[in-house]
Amino acid sequence: MPTLIIDGKEISVQPGATIMEAAKKLGVYVPHFCYHPKLSVAGNCRMCLVEVEKMPKPVVACAMPVSDGMVVKTQSDMAQSSRKGVMEFLLINHPLDCPVCDQGGACDLQDLAMKYGPDRSRYIEIKREPGNQDLGPLIETEMDRCIHCTRCIRFSTEIAGVEEMGATGRGDHMLVGTYVKQALSSELAGNLAQVCPVGALNDKPFHFKARSWEMDSNDAVCSHCSVGCQVQVDHLEGSVKRVTARSCDDINETWLCDKGRFAYDGIDQDRLTAPAVKTADGQQPTSWQEALEKAAELIKGVDASRVAGLVSEEQTNAEELYAFQDLLRNSIGTAHMDHRLRQRDFSGDASPLTRADLMMNTSLVQLDTSDLIILVGANTRYDTPILNLRLRKAARNGARVISIAQRSMDLVIPELETLLQAPGAEAAFLQDVLKGLDSATDSDAGKLAQALKAADKPVILLGDQAINHPAAETVRRSAVAILEKLGKLDDSWNGYNRVSSRASAVTAQDCGVVPHRGAGYSLVENQGKNALQILQSAAAGEIDVLFVLGADLEREAANSVLAGQALEKVKVIYLGAYANSTSAAADVVLPGLAAWEKMGTFTNVEGRSQRMAAILPAPGEAKEDWRVLRKLSDAFAKPLAYNSVEMLQEALEKADLRYNRERLECDDLSPACAHKPVTTGLPLDAGDASSQKGGLVLITETPFYHSDAVVARSGVMKVLNGSNSLRIHPDDAAKAKISDGGMVKLAMSDSSAEMKAIVDAGVMAGTVISYTGYTESAVQMVDSEQGGYPTVTVSAL
Repeated sequence: MPTLIIDGKEISVQPGATIMEAAKKLGVYVPHFCYHPKLSVAGNCRMCLVEVEKMPKPVVACAMPVSDGMVVKTQSDMAQSSRKGVMEFLLINHPLDCPVCDQGGACDLQDLAMKYGPDRSRYIEIKREPGNQDLGPLIETEMDRCIHCTRCIRFSTEIAGVEEMGATGRGDHMLVGTYVKQALSSELAGNLAQVCPVGALNDKPFHFKARSWEMDSNDAVCSHCSVGCQVQVDHLEGSVKRVTARSCDDINETWLCDKGRFAYDGIDQDRLTAPAVKTADGQQPTSWQEALEKAAELIKGVDASRVAGLVSEEQTNAEELYAFQDLLRNSIGTAHMDHRLRQRDFSGDASPLTRADLMMNTSLVQLDTSDLIILVGANTRYDTPILNLRLRKAARNGARVISIAQRSMDLVIPELETLLQAPGAEAAFLQDVLKGLDSATDSDAGKLAQALKAADKPVILLGDQAINHPAAETVRRSAVAILEKLGKLDDSWNGYNRVSSRASAVTAQDCGVVPHRGAGYSLVENQGKNALQILQSAAAGEIDVLFVLGADLEREAANSVLAGQALEKVKVIYLGAYANSTSAAADVVLPGLAAWEKMGTFTNVEGRSQRMAAILPAPGEAKEDWRVLRKLSDAFAKPLAYNSVEMLQEALEKADLRYNRERLECDDLSPACAHKPVTTGLPLDAGDASSQKGGLVLITETPFYHSDAVVARSGVMKVLNGSNSLRIHPDDAAKAKISDGGMVKLAMSDSSAEMKAIVDAGVMAGTVISYTGYTESAVQMVDSEQGGYPTVTVSAL
């Protein structure tokens, strides 16, 4: 290891490290603009010039590798005068916009100009005035402030993988932008505003909303997907003004997707602010006491076996999830509860699955080092964008990435290979791969088997389409069997990963919000009904009271038609933050809080738990969800045994030591993948769930900009999301005389929906793809088959 001296302090670093990296490790700040630790070295701002003994001129610290015996001076007269010269050049064309610049008060250029800039300009010529560009609804441009650091270009190319930003011209005529006049299409576009060291690229929704020094800032966790990115929430007078990424190398590095950055304006929309009960005149506001008494009356008025609970996987935290299952199991006396509303196959409940079976076993950091990654039903670019960056990094490091999917997807992963499988045929394909480990064949499955055998660190990642597959358990067991045969399920390398995109899916599993298992994966004597069985029983009149925590059943359930039928038949108690079709049908409405309005613990897809404090005030009379559950429990013989959040968290810790309070409240992250082993040796079924009917097979997906209650209500996300669409193969479009962009009617039985057609060669012939969650073209009301993929007819309008 080379040893050098920086400002009189000796340090040893890894070979190939730069002076900038060595200085950073030593705690010595070297000013810079173009340097970013997660981007390639550009060395074009020249602000990081330092003096190195025996070198006649100052050197660029960010690009100069260290050598043994090097002596560096960062504050010498040579370094200082060089920086002053660079700063004067940078300010030649920079406008004096600080009073009206969104970056003011948090600007690198402003800070360094105070130290190195002249007190007056010697430049008397006309400044250049490049025109501003319309980059869409997320990024506001003030291009006369651009200092050509090229961070935005390097981010777009290297990290996002969408090469939209670039530079044209040279020297004084250089312009940074998209060249072609179009909005940015990357799901990570908001990072451009955060990497820009000046005010050239700004956060458009935040534009002119507040000044940096006016706002309060709190650390938080993003709850829009299961990655659990660390964020900073800037708020003023009880309203969120801006969200930015916090640096966390183990999870999100320094990045954040646009959903996590910009969806915050949906927090305040359609809020439930007062308790209500249903009367002959509809729902009427009431007091908390009357609402809780009515809820208790409904529950106590029927046998406990006719009461069930359903929970949203969106933004519910561990405290309320634990209290919910505790109330149902121990106070009310029912085991009918579930959070897996989108799931179609529950056959895995019959096996004692462990925590390792239900989440990731390869940490996000370890994904970088994998040499072969198999994606099964995983649209990682939009389901878990920050996890997708890890896959992209692995591919850039030489890993081979193969997607087994029902359509070709642009995952912005270099040299991505796609093996298309008919909907429902994925399990059979994986079993062919398993057989191919013993006998080589020339088929796609055989070639994949040989690639797996040759890999040192293979990963199989099951995404949402695999988790919600009609034969999901067979798909899962097949993936496990492959890795077991390869010997890649042990402590040295565990390549099995089940990745649900839902933010609270892992937390709900840990807290035991399932009918067959208690908190901490404990065994229970009485097993209840799963989500599908609860809805079926409710629709059949076998469940009388349905207690719903935060879920919009008609939007979230795999079978929306069945969910609607169930809501018509039962008495509904709804506890949640947002008004929706379920709260509208409720007999009792209990207003809860949104994620950043309450203290809560979220566990990400690696099994890493993170706890955050309340940031925003509660709207109206809304209360913390767990407190509502605790108060309701007083109406029963066995009330919940905790009166404070600390007592609740202690109870949660006793159920699962991974929720240790001391660990979660310290600054260090809890460990990833702290679970073992994966369950092996389970029998494999044939697993063929492909449609045997005629017609086009409908595949539904969740749209990125419409994925949960907050995102769906965000005005910014609505602009990006647009309306629903139907993707169809060119051959099928030609047969039905459907043109690209034309309106079509999708129908099955008595249900239909109208939407725009997109002719897409990436879609398999014989299939069509549409998106759930829309109300104006509710394709989820057409997809009413629980056990397989529905067939539909599509006609041009």
